[in-house]
Amino acid sequence: MSSLQAQLFVETASVTLNLLTKDLQKQFEPKKGDRFNVEGITYEIGPPKFVEADRAIRFEISSKIPGEELPESYDHAKYFKQIEKRNTSSKKPVSADMENIVRETRDQERKERDYVKLTYQYVENELYDDKDVLKDIEAIANGSSGKEAPPKIPGVTTLAGRLILERVQSSLYEVAKDNIESLIDANAKVRAELKKSAKKK
Repeated sequence: MSSLQAQLFVETASVTLNLLTKDLQKQFEPKKGDRFNVEGITYEIGPPKFVEADRAIRFEISSKIPGEELPESYDHAKYFKQIEKRNTSSKKPVSADMENIVRETRDQERKERDYVKLTYQYVENELYDDKDVLKDIEAIANGSSGKEAPPKIPGVTTLAGRLILERVQSSLYEVAKDNIESLIDANAKVRAELKKSAKKK
C-alpha cells in the first residue's frame, strides 16, 4: 500500500474513533480529553496506526483497574487476568497488557494507576469487500435508487477509493464499538463476582 493510501486510512480511522469516543462520552460520563467513565471506571480509545506489513489498522483500548475496590488478597494482576478471561469481543486482541501510568496532579501529587490495555488490529478485508465495492460502483453508474456516490474526499480521485473509505469508516466504528462494549461488560462481570465473594465472607 502506498504512503498516500496509508495516510488516508489513518485519517479515516482517526475520524471514526474520535466520533465513537464522542458518542460514548454522550452515552456515559465524559472525562478530561478523550476519556469517558462507566460506573466509576475510566476508558480510553487510543489513536490508530497503519501497519504496512499487514495492511491493517491497529488501535488500543484501555480501562482503569479499580484498585480501591479490590480486596487486599486480590492484586491488580489477578484482576487483569480475569478481564482477559471474560472479554467476549468477537475479535481477539493481538495483545493484552497491564500498564502502569503515573500522573502528576496540579498540587504536585503523584497518582499511580494500573490499566488494562487491549490492542486490536483489523486487516483491509475485514473492513471492506472488493466485490461489494464493485456492486456499489455498478449501482451508482446505473442510477439505482438508494445508492448515492459518497462525497468527494481530498486526495481521493476515484469513486472506488471513496467507497472503500466509506466502508472502512462504517466497519471500523462497529468493530471498535464491539471491542469497547466487551471490555465494559468484562469489567462489570468481574466486579459483580468480587462483590458476590465479599458478601460470602
